[in-house]
Amino acid sequence: MTLIDEQAVDTLQEEDSKVDRRRRPERRVEILQAVMTLLEKGNRRVTTADLATEVGLSEAALYRHFSGKEAIFQALTEYLREHLLQPAEQFKDTGSPLEQLRRLFEYHMRFFSEHPGICRIFLVEGVVTRSESLVIASVVREYGQQVKNIMVRAQKSGELPKDLNLDSSAEFLVGLLQSSTLRFVMSGFKVAPAGEVSVLWTFFCRGVGAEEKN
Repeated sequence: MTLIDEQAVDTLQEEDSKVDRRRRPERRVEILQAVMTLLEKGNRRVTTADLATEVGLSEAALYRHFSGKEAIFQALTEYLREHLLQPAEQFKDTGSPLEQLRRLFEYHMRFFSEHPGICRIFLVEGVVTRSESLVIASVVREYGQQVKNIMVRAQKSGELPKDLNLDSSAEFLVGLLQSSTLRFVMSGFKVAPAGEVSVLWTFFCRGVGAEEKN
């Protein structure tokens, strides 16, 4: 490579760096969306080369936003945790505990329908190491505990039977969400969870002995 070529490359890299500095938050979001797109396409092991190509950056530019795949995974995990755990707060004053639970269930069925790629993370299909799978399992347990907390209030309000096993019932509802997302993945993202909300909610209510509320 001639000196002129090297100077041209340096100039392009400097310009790319300036663009990335101006758009760093947007670029990070684009990168995470690209990971989810690749997962949606069936890439179970997303490489930095694949990711850079999807976003339209060089691998060097990619590392300006994330230090590596581990950092990208941590950001994706935080994205999943945020969308699993935060919505419960916004439904806290939207009716009885059982109504809140239904709204939460419906929200997440819609969320996974609209974000196919994240389904693989939720199902631990988009991770490749034991430590990553343990992190996701921890997030799902947090979600299950949150569901159980709402059920505790529903039991106190008389909406759920007093002798109901709340641990098993919370696992039941989380399991319905997981099975629906799994079916979504296995159908090639054609059978969306959002279309199964009413049927699965009815199934849940009958299973725990609750009066169904629409």
